Amino acid sequence: MPEYGRYKKLPRPESIQKFIEYLDTNEIVSQVKTVSEQIICIERVKYSSLRVFLTNIYIVGLADVHEILAQADPLDAIVTMSLWNSYTSEAKEFCKERRIGLFMFKEFLGAVHYDGNRYLNYIPPDERKKKQ
Repeated sequence: MPEYGRYKKLPRPESIQKFIEYLDTNEIVSQVKTVSEQIICIERVKYSSLRVFLTNIYIVGLADVHEILAQADPLDAIVTMSLWNSYTSEAKEFCKERRIGLFMFKEFLGAVHYDGNRYLNYIPPDERKKKQ
């Protein structure tokens, strides 16, 4: 069945389900609530809760962030779901200035273990090794 571009920005349901499954098995997460098709709230054991916007944008740019915030503010994170997706450094810095995390799927699964600057500035272990 044709998708007609439905998943250009919207994550596939199976991607969202897998993301929630990963979070549900994480010891730091006490509860995951689906608020809407693209927004979930994550309650964490030791840290603040997170309101997260899920997208499938191939490369999240500054214009995309403005569009997302216009429809879903306030947010604690924007996560682009597919493994080959990414974001621009400009969009990442803009979000950090507003205390919003901008992450790829895998990055967020690590960042969820932190709060504050450690959360916003999270770098996965494989990326840390590249910078050394």
